Amino acid sequence: MKLFKLSVIILALASLAGTALAQQPAAAAQKPAAPAVLPKGKIAVVNTGLFQEQVAEFKDKVESLNRQFEPRVKDVQGLADRINALETTLKSQGGVLAAARVAEMTENLESMKREYQRKSEDLQADAGRARDKAFEPITGKLGKFAEDYTAKRGIVMLVDIGNAIQSGTVLWFDPRADVTQDFISEYNKANPVTTAAPKTPAKP
Repeated sequence: MKLFKLSVIILALASLAGTALAQQPAAAAQKPAAPAVLPKGKIAVVNTGLFQEQVAEFKDKVESLNRQFEPRVKDVQGLADRINALETTLKSQGGVLAAARVAEMTENLESMKREYQRKSEDLQADAGRARDKAFEPITGKLGKFAEDYTAKRGIVMLVDIGNAIQSGTVLWFDPRADVTQDFISEYNKANPVTTAAPKTPAKP
């Protein structure tokens, strides 16, 4: 039986690929007959797979979502543990238990499996909706930030290198073209996350 973990809740966020990086697509479409003028600039790569852990706004949302869904995750994990324990008992003791007892345990096992399936599917669906709602404004801000970031640095193409390598569209890149850490650092500076100080208990 597959156990749930908190990381299951927070699925990988959508990459920035396609959000930010063509500078003037409309102008090109309006003048198809004009000779192509290629922009002079740099190509850089960014690993959006690190955003959830290192972009402060994402990390804050992830931690908040984990706290929100932790009780339900523990409930599903506990149910999976009970299913595993009952399956082990049936395998190890099924030959010596009375037939009626085996039938009762088997019925309970099937009922628990159905409950696990229902709860796990509901958890995934609810967590997915909560994640999308929490992440949507941040991904929008990242797209706008990417436009400003590339414009200031003369970057004409910013490639999501994690997805590009996985899809086979990029086989190799010069590590000096990787702006991931600078991009994240600059975004965090521009979008600081303030954590509320813990409340001090009132004195009696």
